[in-house]
Amino acid sequence: MMKAIMVLVLCGVIVPVFGQRTQWGVDFSDAIISRYQPNINAMTGKDWDHANSIILHGMEKIYAHTGDKTYVQYIQSFVDDFVSSEGEVRGLKTELDGIHPGVLCLFLYQETGEERYQVAAQQMRDFLIGTVDHPSVFQKTPDGGYWHKNNDHYEQVMTVDGAYMSNPFLVKYGQMFDDAESLDVATFQTLLIASRSFNIESHLPYHGWNYAKNKSWSNAIGTSTEVWSRSVGWFSMALVDILDDLPATHSDYQNILYLFQQLSVGIKETQNQQGLWYQMVNHPSAFGNYIETSGSGMVIYALKKGMDKGWLDTSYEGVVNQAWNSMQTYISTNPDGLPQINSFNPGMGIKDNLDEYVKVRPVSCPSESEKQHPHGYCAILMAASVMEF
Repeated sequence: MMKAIMVLVLCGVIVPVFGQRTQWGVDFSDAIISRYQPNINAMTGKDWDHANSIILHGMEKIYAHTGDKTYVQYIQSFVDDFVSSEGEVRGLKTELDGIHPGVLCLFLYQETGEERYQVAAQQMRDFLIGTVDHPSVFQKTPDGGYWHKNNDHYEQVMTVDGAYMSNPFLVKYGQMFDDAESLDVATFQTLLIASRSFNIESHLPYHGWNYAKNKSWSNAIGTSTEVWSRSVGWFSMALVDILDDLPATHSDYQNILYLFQQLSVGIKETQNQQGLWYQMVNHPSAFGNYIETSGSGMVIYALKKGMDKGWLDTSYEGVVNQAWNSMQTYISTNPDGLPQINSFNPGMGIKDNLDEYVKVRPVSCPSESEKQHPHGYCAILMAASVMEF
């Protein structure tokens, strides 16, 4: 494991300089396994939820490059706590955040060939979309959009975050098992939230949209008023992962591609001088605003993947390289001797205004407080998976 040999202070940021280290993706994956046993739920206590699966999905990306079976075993140790030997999933939630772990079932089915993981993935798919005999219990807006969560707080509310939590899973499931309905639902949901929240002038999405236009944060057309770093990150990753598995012949493929390219313009135009993105992306000089590394790491992943796949031109190369170099300055050494990622926003929902967003202050992972936040781990792993190999 790496050893810090000196510390510099640059622009008010503590920057560790490491000697003889390997790769951040490997270092963080190993640190996560060392810190949280018997599996990642020891960190979050969130059970079958995106809080756990976004980290493990990032570890899956690192495994794709290293082939280290320790990572597969760690992912499997979490999934097997919730998926029975027959493939029954325990602890399903009627919220899009609870659909994301389905990507781990698909990964383990591909990796092990065990049928129970396919059964579990199908249960997740059917739970969300529904079947003839068992209609979906997920609430929808009158125009067909899934509420982010089935509760009063999210009544008639879609979020751009939700596009990442469910739609890449549906597309990958549809591609693996020749399920056209899963593909169609995923692209419909993605384009619906884009049509409601994407600003064609700024090329950026607002955090969410309220069909009823009665939430304290919604404006006259129902959208929230601010562009949040991590929602941009979630949306950008959703689009590239959808494009990766969606057949190019699908009727919505070109629309998803165009949307990603338009979003990328907005991301490039709001990169700050340090190379990253602020918590409030379109308010760079707002009092209290700060560099937000989770959204930044996610857009690094999306832009670099977009370049590698030929969806973006080479004008983005400088953007991602500067961003990755800058993001590494937000890594330090925790007192346990292992790496720590800093300056990211903890979990939160849609806020009423700019002030409400910026008063939620950045955290680190691991955190000194009892509550731990997974988003920093997710972002550094996803970014490292495309930048280090």
